[in-house]
Amino acid sequence: MRALALALVAPVAFGCVVEDGFEGGELDDVTDVVWDGKADGTQRRAVTASSVEALAGDLSSLAPPCRTADAGRPCEVYLSSSSALGSFGPLGAYGPLGALGPLGSNAWNASAWISAAGDWSGHVDRISGPLGASGPLGASGPLSDRAYYDTLPAINDWAKQLQAGGVWTVLGPLGPLGPLGPLGPLGPLGAHGYANDRGGRFTHGERIVRTVRVPYAAEPFELVELYDEVTARSVPPDTSFVARGEISRGAVDLFPAKSLRDQVVTIVVVPEKQLDNFDLVIRDSAGRVLASSSSAGYIDFVQLQAPRGGRLSIEVSLAASGHFLSKTYRLYVVGSGSRFYETDIHGDHQLAL
Repeated sequence: MRALALALVAPVAFGCVVEDGFEGGELDDVTDVVWDGKADGTQRRAVTASSVEALAGDLSSLAPPCRTADAGRPCEVYLSSSSALGSFGPLGAYGPLGALGPLGSNAWNASAWISAAGDWSGHVDRISGPLGASGPLGASGPLSDRAYYDTLPAINDWAKQLQAGGVWTVLGPLGPLGPLGPLGPLGPLGAHGYANDRGGRFTHGERIVRTVRVPYAAEPFELVELYDEVTARSVPPDTSFVARGEISRGAVDLFPAKSLRDQVVTIVVVPEKQLDNFDLVIRDSAGRVLASSSSAGYIDFVQLQAPRGGRLSIEVSLAASGHFLSKTYRLYVVGSGSRFYETDIHGDHQLAL
C-alpha cells in the first residue's frame, strides 16, 4: 500500500517530487544493514585526504598509472598542499564551497536571493532548464556513460583519477563540486524551484520535499539541502546535504547519514575561515570507525562505498586554528547514486573498510 501511495503522489514527470521521503521506499523502510563486504565478496574501499597524503608524492602503486596531467606536468605536481587538494584549492575557505561562494545567507550569496523568491517549482515544467534532459544530470552532462567512462579518462591520466576511487576523486563529478552537489541543479541555487524553511529544508506548500524524479533517470535524485546545525541532526538522514556548523576546541559535532542505495558517498569538511583545520571520523551504527581523515596539508575528506541501508555517524572536530574568531565550517555530503558504485582504480591510497 505504501508503494501504491507513493506512486500516486509522485507521477513520473519532470519536476515531480516525493514528500519527506524517497520514491520506492522512504528511509525508514530501507532496512539497516551491517557494513560488511560487498555482494561479490570483495571489500568496500575508502579514499581519504589522509590516505592520499600518506602516499608522500609516490603514485607508483596506481593502476591504471598516473603519469600525465596537463602539458609538461606530471600528476605528482597536484599532490602539493598548495595545489588542488589544499586550502588554496577549490575545497578551501575561499573556494566556491566556502562562505564567499554562492551558498549561504549573506547578501553576496546567490542562494539567499533565490530562496527569497519563494516556491516557483510550479513553473519548472514549462522550461527545459538545468533539470532537463539536456542539463548536467542528463545524457549530455558529465554523468553520462560517455562523458564519465570515456571522455573524462581520455583527457589525461590525472583526469581519470577524478573518478570514484581516484586520488583526486573529491574534485570530480561525484563530489561536492559536481552536478550532484550543492552547486548543481539539485542544490540551494534552485533549478527545482522549491522554497526553503528556516532550517534549510526544501518545501512545496506544507510539504517537505526530499527528492526529485525526472523521466530520463531510473531512480530519483536526492535534493541537496543547506541545513543549519540543529536541522541537520534532526531530519531523517540521507546522503545529500550541507550542514553549517560551529565548534569549540575539544568538542565533537555529530551528524547522521544513511545510504538509500549501494553507492559512493563523498564527505568533505570545508572551513569558513582560512586558518582553521577540521578533522573527520566516520563510524557505522555500531560505533566502529569506518574511515577517518586528519590531514595537515589537505582539506579533509572521506569517500567510501556505502551499502544500501548503511548508517553513518559523521564526526567533525577542530584540529587546529590560527585565529580567535568563531570556528565555523561547512560539512558536505554527496551520494553518487547506484550507477557509480564500482571503480576500476586501485592503489595504496585506497583503504579497506
